[in-house]
Amino acid sequence: MVLFETKDLSFVYPKCKSKALDGVSLTIDRGEFILLMGRTGSGKSTLLRMLKKELSPFGEISGNITEHSRRTGFVIQNTDVSFVAENVRGELAFALENMKLKNDEIAVRIGETASFFNLSDLLDQKISDLSGGERAVTAIASAMISDVDALILDEPLAQLDPKSTAQVISLLKRVNEELGVTVIMSSHTADRVTDFCDRLIIMDSGKIIADNSPYILKDSEKALDYLPVYTSLFKERPLTVKEAIPLAGSLEEKECSVTTRAETAAVMKNITFSYGKKERDILSLLSFKVYKGTVHSIIGANGSGKTTLLKVLAGIKKVYSGKVKTNGKIAYMPQNPQYLFTRDTVIEEIDERTAESFGLSDFLARHPYDLSTGQMQKLALAILSLQDFDILLLDEPSKALDSFSKESLKKYIKDLSKHGKTVIIVSHDLDFVGDVSDYISFLSDGIIAMTGERRQVLSSLNYYTTQIRRITRSYLKSAVSAEDLI
Repeated sequence: MVLFETKDLSFVYPKCKSKALDGVSLTIDRGEFILLMGRTGSGKSTLLRMLKKELSPFGEISGNITEHSRRTGFVIQNTDVSFVAENVRGELAFALENMKLKNDEIAVRIGETASFFNLSDLLDQKISDLSGGERAVTAIASAMISDVDALILDEPLAQLDPKSTAQVISLLKRVNEELGVTVIMSSHTADRVTDFCDRLIIMDSGKIIADNSPYILKDSEKALDYLPVYTSLFKERPLTVKEAIPLAGSLEEKECSVTTRAETAAVMKNITFSYGKKERDILSLLSFKVYKGTVHSIIGANGSGKTTLLKVLAGIKKVYSGKVKTNGKIAYMPQNPQYLFTRDTVIEEIDERTAESFGLSDFLARHPYDLSTGQMQKLALAILSLQDFDILLLDEPSKALDSFSKESLKKYIKDLSKHGKTVIIVSHDLDFVGDVSDYISFLSDGIIAMTGERRQVLSSLNYYTTQIRRITRSYLKSAVSAEDLI
């Protein structure tokens, strides 16, 4: 049975000449698991919003779209702005109350939903106190509780640590296989999803350029950039770590060289910080050193204090004890790039030359809030690039960026480093971190538990590591990125 169908669907945002969607014809059947991929700004988010008419963006529409789903749940990328209640129980109850169900019916629905999604122990927990993974699960449960036929998710994995990513993927697989719910998910990473999704749909410039099983598309050159990093290393085109490990014995690695640094850009000594006198310490006697002219990344679990550490370095948060010393002017990109937007159009935020450098020339007339999340990331970086800084702080800079945009971001960051600028990154994107960093620190329980050269750190971690390391662990000493391979 067809749940969604589009025929020659096109869409143009106000004041824009280029089409966000260009002649999209698509059929999605009941029970399918769809992985939607494409470059930043290719039209993925626009298409997903069009599939749920209540969320359709304002603009010029042509073509047809038909929805046969009784109810469709939708999970936006930034779940924090979607929550309406103080605690998990209230969030789950919100949709049911809007459906005007009786109290006993609501209690039953909440009980069984909380059980299925492992939220029973968190029902009275404040949403602000949940980890990133718990918030993601709560958002999915809230979208599912009204008995939906289809669940649409826009980049649900973008800001999750490895543990939470695995948890959410496993949960979505259960939703699809055990409940028969159609799942349509956009993502910039195919790792852990390609082996069980029914279809991989790839978009480019508002058009669908590929639509088939990943096991068929893996031999297509145009799809290769969207598959797991290790897929292109072997002629067999493995789609999972399990398939790639037996093949990785043929790989060799470059020698690991470490450059000695002396001059520091930032030093923290015995830092303690909490958000309230009676709250737990987010940072506890933490010490941290960053060398000038390097790229230093901070990794760790959701809620471990990474963003707080950046805010302390930026001077946004004041510590209770300890010392912070930074050498030079600081620019800071927050996790939510919208905080940097103050104008009504992209061209008012940045000049045309800067827009071209960051791949935003086609969106000059668009309101910053109408950009895709990846384009917002680019705009935020472009705004900061016009500032005079010595130290650049980036909170999840590769979030919602495709592999091509990540390469451009990597080059930009490396160029800053070559010119003596210091870049400090907080990220859950371990493959990006493994490519771009000189040094990496692992933050756990409010302290820097490990710090060192990128290959040294990532090769010593079992779970917080890269796709390349996962497949080469048994054969190579310290390769963590494709650039480390011969």
